[in-house]
Amino acid sequence: MAKIRAIITLVVGKGKQFAPNSVCDVSDAEAKRLIALGYAEGLKKNAQPPVEVTEIEEDEPDGNGDEQPVQPNGTDSDLQK
Repeated sequence: MAKIRAIITLVVGKGKQFAPNSVCDVSDAEAKRLIALGYAEGLKKNAQPPVEVTEIEEDEPDGNGDEQPVQPNGTDSDLQK
């Protein structure tokens, strides 16, 4: 038996469903097939589950005042006046 992590919803055996990112035990041959198809990733024994990293949107202001002022249309863009 081999442990795999589902990348998509998998239906294994007699209709057992495994949601994405869940871990399940399958035969070695089935694990190799699912990994080759890109439907699952192999796990080593005693492996820790990966920590999910969330992306930070760069477009959001961070409150540090690093934004450039935007001039309304039709006004002079010289800020030193």
